[in-house]
Amino acid sequence: MNKKRISMIFLVIGMSALVIGMIIDNTIFSYAAIVFVFLSLILGGRWMRPRKNNRKL
Repeated sequence: MNKKRISMIFLVIGMSALVIGMIIDNTIFSYAAIVFVFLSLILGGRWMRPRKNNRKL
C-alpha cells in the first residue's frame, strides 16, 4: 500500500475516533484519535521534509 493512502486511512480513523469520543464523552477515544492523527502526520511525511529553496541569488 502507498504511504499516502495509509496516512489518509489513519487520519479518517483518528477523526472518527475523535467524533465518537466527543459524542459519548469518553477520553479513551480522544487519546486514540490523537495517536492516529500523529501516525497520519508521520506517515504522510510532507511536513517533515525540508523546504526546497528555489530562490536564485
